[in-house]
Amino acid sequence: MNLSIRVTLTMLAVCLLGGCGFKDIDKRFFVVALGIDHSENEKKPYRLTLQLAVPSPKIEPGASKTQIETIDSESIAEGVRMLKAYVDKELDFGHCKVFLIGEQLARTDYQDVLQWMSRRRDIQSVADIAIGKPDAESLLQVKPISERYPGNTLFLSFGADGTESSYTYVESLSDFSRRSSEKGLDPLMPIITKDSKESFIINRTALLNKKRVKLVLSSSESQLYNQLAKDFTKSSMHGMFEGMDLVVAITSIHSNFRLSKQNDEDIVTMNVKMKVIFEEAPKGLYNDQWGPVEQQLNKEYSKSCVALLKKIQKANVDPIGFGLRYRATHPGNSAWKEWKSIYPNVKFKVNANIRIEGTGLIK
Repeated sequence: MNLSIRVTLTMLAVCLLGGCGFKDIDKRFFVVALGIDHSENEKKPYRLTLQLAVPSPKIEPGASKTQIETIDSESIAEGVRMLKAYVDKELDFGHCKVFLIGEQLARTDYQDVLQWMSRRRDIQSVADIAIGKPDAESLLQVKPISERYPGNTLFLSFGADGTESSYTYVESLSDFSRRSSEKGLDPLMPIITKDSKESFIINRTALLNKKRVKLVLSSSESQLYNQLAKDFTKSSMHGMFEGMDLVVAITSIHSNFRLSKQNDEDIVTMNVKMKVIFEEAPKGLYNDQWGPVEQQLNKEYSKSCVALLKKIQKANVDPIGFGLRYRATHPGNSAWKEWKSIYPNVKFKVNANIRIEGTGLIK
C-alpha cells in the first residue's frame, strides 16, 4: 500500500471519530437542589423544580444568586430533559447535594423517585434527601439572607460544618436506598418546613415503610430518636424532681439492644448509658445528693423511650432495625415471616443509666 492511500485512509478515519462530549464550566448550569412534587395534572403527575447556581464574584451574606426552573412532566427523566430547553447551558447534577420530595408525593409512593435518583449516574450517593412541607417547590423559593453560596443554607443544615441540631435527622441517598429495600430496616427522612421567606425549620422526622410515610415524629420525639438510634450527644433532656423542672445536657451517650424471650413473651431490651450536666436546675442542688435525682431521671427517660418505641411499633415500621437483628440471629428462610408475626406484639424494656457529672456551676 503506497503512501497516498495510507494518508487518505487515515484522514477518513479521523473524520469518522466523534467529537469530545466535554463542556467547559462556563457552559454548565450546576443544579444545587432538586424538588419533586405531585402535580395536579393527571397526565403529567410530577412537578420538578430545579435550583440552579448563578456564579457571582461576591462572597458575602446575601450574595447568593440562584435561578429556579419548574416543569410538570409525565416522568422524572423526561422532565429533566425537557428542562434543558428552558436554559442555555448543560444541566449538571454533580454538585446537587439536596433532594426534596413533596409531602403529598411522600405520602403516596416514593419508589419511582428513588429509582430515578439511584440510576442516574451523575447524582451523588452522599447527597441529602428530605421531605418538603407543604411542597418542595415553595421551599426552594426561599432566599435566606445569610446565604453566601447558592444552596449553602441547606448544605450547612445537614452537614457537620454548620449547625448540628439534635432535632434534625440527616439522611443520605445511599442509606435511604438501602433502607427502602432491606428487610427488617425501614427508611426515615427529615421534614423541612418554611418559617418565612428567608428561613427553614428542620425539627421533625417522618418514618416510612417501603412505599410511603407512615408516621411523623414531633420535635421532642425526633430528638429522642436521634439519642437512641444515633447516640447524638449534643442534645438535652427534660425531667422533673419533687415538682421542679430540670434540664440536662448530654455529654456522652451509648445505647444497644438485645432480643430475648421470657415466659413465652418476645422482649426487646434496650440499655442506654449517658453522662449529663445540668443546664437548668433549682438553687441548692449542688450541695444535695444526686442519687435520687438520677433515679428519677432514669425512670422518666425509660418511660419516654418505651412510649416512643410503642408508637413506632403501632405504625408497623422499624427504623432502628430490630427485624434486621432478628434475621441475623435466626438463620433460615422463615426468619423474616416469623419476625413479621412477632413484631406487633413484642414488649419493650428500656434500662436507663444516667450519671450526673456536675451542675454546671463553678464553685
